[in-house]
Amino acid sequence: MKAIAVLFLVFFSVTSQAQEKKLSNTTSKILVDNGKVKVTEFESLPGKDVCGLGTHSHPAHLTVLLTEATVTVSLPNGKTMTQKLPAGTTFWSEAETHTVINSGQTISKAQIIEYNQ
Repeated sequence: MKAIAVLFLVFFSVTSQAQEKKLSNTTSKILVDNGKVKVTEFESLPGKDVCGLGTHSHPAHLTVLLTEATVTVSLPNGKTMTQKLPAGTTFWSEAETHTVINSGQTISKAQIIEYNQ
């Protein structure tokens, strides 16, 4: 009986890490989280949040766009910018707070890679 409980806990912890999480019509899925690096994949519908719900924060991170994306980024200081970026665009960002909306006409997919120090 104890062995079954242990197997259940192991199975549940492994499958729960692979589960997707819905954020206002944005799906996020943690692909790797091993204490050294965390990789989260985001899929966003047009008009919806891209990498977090509403105004949110990220530690310093690397972003890789898996699809072409048109995004509108709003910063706490009121600055807003819209950019159209091709698939494969990769960029580094220091820790930041922002709102990012998929302002394009297609689903956007991106991965955010955070390094633990």
